Amino acid sequence: MTIKELVLKNRSFRAYDESYQLTEQDMRDYVELCRYCATSGNIQALKFYTAWERDEVDAIAKCTHWGKDRPYPGINPSGFIVILQDTDIDKRMWAWWRDAGVAAQTILLSATEQGLGGLMIGSFDKNPLRAVTKLADNLKILLVVAIGKPTEGSVVEDVGPDGDLRPRRDENNVTHVKKRPLDELIVKRG
Repeated sequence: MTIKELVLKNRSFRAYDESYQLTEQDMRDYVELCRYCATSGNIQALKFYTAWERDEVDAIAKCTHWGKDRPYPGINPSGFIVILQDTDIDKRMWAWWRDAGVAAQTILLSATEQGLGGLMIGSFDKNPLRAVTKLADNLKILLVVAIGKPTEGSVVEDVGPDGDLRPRRDENNVTHVKKRPLDELIVKRG
């Protein structure tokens, strides 16, 4: 797939086939790609916690919030990668959110290339998640990435004349995601 095809196919999925299993090596491969991503000042302060065993995945899912489509038993992802900042390396927060976004997108594009899907999750219960993962105090949780085999579809459409950007799920469990037109995104010169 070209990068454009990967980006167009990469959507935010919230329902997964729990019978699909990821392995420790799968998770290591995702993190390996993140090693090569640009980081602010090349400080490389990100660390990654990986979970692929069903009991731990289900426990992490309970710590996350996905809006009204929060995962429920039977549709949880096959794994999670928790993106962390190692404050022993650098305590500043201004740059690491960007680095976490780059890493998460890299993970999701890799999953998409493999026929999988995922979701960036920024809403989670910090203390219960720390308890599940048993993280050291120097590791600050920035973002959680879900990975699995989606059981739902997603298509991108241009936003209509009414300007409504809310995604709509149809009777076939396909989410219609509205995107602003290109001419609305590019700011005209002076």
